[in-house]
Amino acid sequence: MATVAVVGAGTLVGNEIIEVLEAREFPIERLKLLGSLKSAGTQTDRGTIGLLGPDAFADVDLAFFAAGPTVAGEFVPVAVAAGARVIDVSSRFRLDPEVPLVVPEVNAALLRMGEQHDVVASPSATAIGLSVTLAPLAAAAGLSRAVVSTYQGAASGGRRLLRKLSRDTIALLNSRSEPGDGLGFDCIPRIGSMLPGGVSSHELHLVEETRRILAAPELALSVTAVRVPAFFGQGISVHLETERRLPADEAVRVLRDAPGLIVHDDPNERPPTLAGVAGTEATHVGRIRDDTALEHGLALWIAIDSVRKGAALNAVEIAEILLAESI
Repeated sequence: MATVAVVGAGTLVGNEIIEVLEAREFPIERLKLLGSLKSAGTQTDRGTIGLLGPDAFADVDLAFFAAGPTVAGEFVPVAVAAGARVIDVSSRFRLDPEVPLVVPEVNAALLRMGEQHDVVASPSATAIGLSVTLAPLAAAAGLSRAVVSTYQGAASGGRRLLRKLSRDTIALLNSRSEPGDGLGFDCIPRIGSMLPGGVSSHELHLVEETRRILAAPELALSVTAVRVPAFFGQGISVHLETERRLPADEAVRVLRDAPGLIVHDDPNERPPTLAGVAGTEATHVGRIRDDTALEHGLALWIAIDSVRKGAALNAVEIAEILLAESI
């Protein structure tokens, strides 16, 4: 049994982590909810959110950080110094070479090498969906390159973006704003800040995250990230080239046998959609087909719940491995 802290307990992902811990019956002796001055004192179904501070981790065995990179940068060292092991779902440590970046279906072995890791980073939802899908294909036929477009609903931006989408949609429906003024009924082909060369910070980080998870630092990977007017879920379009020929029907068989995936290969079935995968704990793959523009080309579509599977579940599965390894 462990004393578990959730930092950012009032956030969308923090709340989802608590739900997943309960659903999977994680062995918790005491659950400690922590938040900023803004959320501290808030009453929840699981108790009162306490104030995050320098003494908050004195009795904590395991801490989930779901409060953003700035908070993680300040308080993760505090938690570690107090003796807690940390799982961070923000972007703060994802590219830190000293911190393992883990998707349990792909590289759980990083946590089973005898070395105790005080901090483990959980990747972005896009990197999780991509790596879970690409890893078995890479094992079967190798990967030369991949061109990826992501279609991310508002939930991956947190409660604030969900509220913005709701306000923008209502304003448009009531003729109180013009199309193009917000996210409602529109797609915005930029997530993160723009960098020299026209790539966004989010796209650059996603490339590096995916390479780290797949242990493929030279993988040619190009990403365009698009914010779409959906409340929950995320879609990922992938065109990839394998080193050896992998026909679509064989790729279907490979993906069917891979952990964490649900393959939708019935042509009479609707492909997985953003709304359709909301609340599910798998990565859904459909529209698997040969890409005839490439010699060894495949094309496919991925859909994932960016909050449930793409954040909370991955973090809790990491915690389960850490707990098992410590026993």
